[in-house]
Amino acid sequence: MSQTWVQCLDSLKNSLPLGEFSVWVKPLKVIEKNETLTLLAPSASALKYINNHKNISTAITLTVADYDRKLKVRFGVVASAKKLAEQKKHHTTPLFPEYTFDNLVLGSANQVAAAASRQIAEKIGSSPYNPFIIYGESGLGKTHLMQAAGHLALEKNPAAKIIYVPLMDFVRNITTSLRHNTIENVKLFYQSADLLLVDDIHLIAGKDKSQEEFFHIFNFLFSTKKQIIFTCDQPPKNIKDLENRLKTRFSQGLNLQLSPPELEMRAAILLKKSQNTQISLGLSEDIALFIASHVVSNVRDLEGALLKLKAFVDFSRIDHSFITKDVVEGALGDLIKPQKRFVEINEVQKIVSKYYGITVSDLVSNSRKQHLVRARQMAIYLCHNLTSLSLAKIGQNFGNRDHSTVLYSCEKLRKLIKTNEEIKNDIENIKIKITNL
Repeated sequence: MSQTWVQCLDSLKNSLPLGEFSVWVKPLKVIEKNETLTLLAPSASALKYINNHKNISTAITLTVADYDRKLKVRFGVVASAKKLAEQKKHHTTPLFPEYTFDNLVLGSANQVAAAASRQIAEKIGSSPYNPFIIYGESGLGKTHLMQAAGHLALEKNPAAKIIYVPLMDFVRNITTSLRHNTIENVKLFYQSADLLLVDDIHLIAGKDKSQEEFFHIFNFLFSTKKQIIFTCDQPPKNIKDLENRLKTRFSQGLNLQLSPPELEMRAAILLKKSQNTQISLGLSEDIALFIASHVVSNVRDLEGALLKLKAFVDFSRIDHSFITKDVVEGALGDLIKPQKRFVEINEVQKIVSKYYGITVSDLVSNSRKQHLVRARQMAIYLCHNLTSLSLAKIGQNFGNRDHSTVLYSCEKLRKLIKTNEEIKNDIENIKIKITNL
């Protein structure tokens, strides 16, 4: 390396903000020849940034002049398009073709995150939501949402460079590049993205060298207004062994959580996936709701249940368009059997009260307001079905009502469940909340 430039680096490190020095100045390659100092930026976007920020280019020019007035300073780009193509071949991971917005089932669990993902994909480079982090437990569709944004961004701008990488692939790339002394090529590849998608960013915790290199890549992309989307299993601020400088940068963007899908959304997912040409099962809405009421955790478990049902139907030579509850019970076995758990009557009262937006006092009161009566009947019915208490004991816990009132409430709800879809769904949703305590 040019000795003049070595001296200049020491001076520039003290005169420029550390972030600007680390991201824009330190990575410059240098060629000193014929009284010309040529500084090569790792990409065209990096060069553009330096030229547009005169405090950097001017500081470099003046510092070089302080050490050697004869040297002329020129700026250029080090990487060719061919090099970038070769790097892409070795370091990129393709988007999954099925992970699109068209194949996404929307519900309250993912609606906001889906809307944000779509808007970001349509406005790459100008969205205020940067970085965008989708977090939540495994199997809730975080990768699907992130990759759907990638597909839409390519649809809107086929020339856009979309890079998707699972975090552990990124770590392997960094480790390999350090062993072969090609770290700058790897950084250059990721810095060339218009949209960088990183899956499971939480796995970078505790990996010091990967965090250091990712910090510089992140700063470069953020400074050049390139979009960054991550998935994570928790809010970034909660990740242990993650450098504070990364935590603050991750938290400065939009962080949205995915929740487990509600009953109707789970049923809709089953119906949509059952129509896939590789599955082709004729599920009715009732059967989908039946399965969804028992598989409550995440989308992957729903997919697993559907595949298990398909295998059972195929190997038992059952007509795909004639799937009944008996078939489902035979296929899924213990998966759809209700889990017996000792339920406290106060648990039922608390959950029903919260579900209907009332207090437990309202629930057990003598008020005859219609919405309170309905909630009270619902709670009594559930206590009768989910606890081992007698009718008289249940009545005592609902304002000392007698057993005949409890019996009337139970009969009333049984009839409503057969005729009122809303009541039926309320019962299923509340049962799920109780059994998942």
